[in-house]
Order: sequence, then structure tokens, then C-alpha cells
Amino acid sequence: MRILRLIVCAACGFHPALSSAAVTCEQMADIASATEQLRNRGESLSAVLAEADKLESSGKFTTAELNLIKNVVERAFKSIESPLEVLESCRKKLKPERR
Repeated sequence: MRILRLIVCAACGFHPALSSAAVTCEQMADIASATEQLRNRGESLSAVLAEADKLESSGKFTTAELNLIKNVVERAFKSIESPLEVLESCRKKLKPERR
């Protein structure tokens, strides 16, 4: 249960009023950070992903957002991307192209 709370709080940005909005870059970085904490406490990737799967029943996230959350969890767990890298790459994708 503690795992789920940590991921849900990160996904909702600790602000219940924001939970119905699209997942922000800051929330993605928070999810990556929470994932690292769980990994460092000895949780397995499958356990963390199973908890992320439970977010689907909340109805607060689209399928695309859930897939993005799971991708961030996996990449952070495997140290492919740090929370800062998640934040920067997300912001870069959202940045409008300059011509």
C-alpha cells in the first residue's frame, strides 16, 4: 500500500485538484524520483509496475498517460534516465519549434 501511495502522490503532484489534468513534466520527474526511492528500498520492478497498473482503476489518467507513467517507472528503475533527465526531455518535447 505504501508503494501505491508514493506513486499516486507523485502522479497527482500532491495536489488532488490537479489530478484530473494531464500529467505534467514535473509530475513525471516526481514519479521517476519516487521510483528510484522504491528501487533503493529494495522493491522489485515488477512490484512497482504492478502498483502503477493500479492507477488505471482511478480513472484519472488516459491510456496514453498510464503508458507514459509506466515507461518513466521502467526507465528510472533501470537508471536509464534520472528524474532531472525525465524533466528536461519532457520539457524539450513540449517546447514549440523555433524557426
